[in-house]
Amino acid sequence: MRKFFRPAAVILTAVATILTTVLRVMLTPAMQDAETGNFHVSYIIIGFILASIAVLSILVLSGEGRLSHTNSMIRHDRLPMGVASVVAGSVLIISSLFDGWRWKVFGHTPPPNQAIISKLDSFTLTLTLIFGVLGGMFLVWLGFKLLGGSLNFSTGFSVAALAPVVWIWVRVVRYEVSYASAIAVEQSFYDFVMLLFTMVFLFSFARYISKTGKQSPRQLLICAFCTTILTVSGSLTSIILYMLGETEAYISSRLAGLPDLCLGIFAFCTAVCLVFARKILEPDQQEISVADTVSDEQESLGGDTVDDILNDIYGTDSNENI
Repeated sequence: MRKFFRPAAVILTAVATILTTVLRVMLTPAMQDAETGNFHVSYIIIGFILASIAVLSILVLSGEGRLSHTNSMIRHDRLPMGVASVVAGSVLIISSLFDGWRWKVFGHTPPPNQAIISKLDSFTLTLTLIFGVLGGMFLVWLGFKLLGGSLNFSTGFSVAALAPVVWIWVRVVRYEVSYASAIAVEQSFYDFVMLLFTMVFLFSFARYISKTGKQSPRQLLICAFCTTILTVSGSLTSIILYMLGETEAYISSRLAGLPDLCLGIFAFCTAVCLVFARKILEPDQQEISVADTVSDEQESLGGDTVDDILNDIYGTDSNENI
């Protein structure tokens, strides 16, 4: 029974992401008026997200089965993770370069601010763009390695795996030094928690992929599910509100952009591979598997062998006749 818990968590994550998106699209516009806005309706969304996280954590921790490293997975079973890594890395690189161009040419900065408000804001934005490119390059490289073969571990690989972590960490710092950090928690809960879970997920993933430490991948699986719910719902909410013409609601939700959406999909693909990917068999196990397959095929052919027929006719074995 417990072996179905983690597959159920994958399905629950997809459903929770859809429901969270619907709730945010429906309730966010009602919270925008500074005087009449009912900010307390956000507690409905917050409660649903927290309940989903709690259930997912129970399912992951209670589930049976060992979570394998990517090097132990069958190559085509890790295809979703590899493709999602390449896409997320490419989008992160392009987005960082585009944001840098807009900043230098037009003076427009990515959310949460529309312009530079201090030297610290400028410094953190610079680091965000630099490590966005570096982190994207690592994810693209990692994706091709997952698609093409196994990973070779080294100190350089472990350090490179931290590039996306530094990117999201500097982004959290910039969020905290901006005006957005002064907003009440019921108005900024989604953005802040989204950044935090993304940071924890990327850090856990860096440790997992580089085999640093002996921590169980279960924490990575939980963070992947939570990151999926928050980043995908946030990005889709922003897109839908923009299409509906809810300008103020869109502005309040635009911190979650296209890179966050791609990272959320990457987190979900990582979780899917951890749960469903088959493990490469050891040489001894492969021999046993081949022997069982041959035996099953012989049994499936049916009928008597030549030895059986001769034995029935002459009452002896064919080898004795020879």
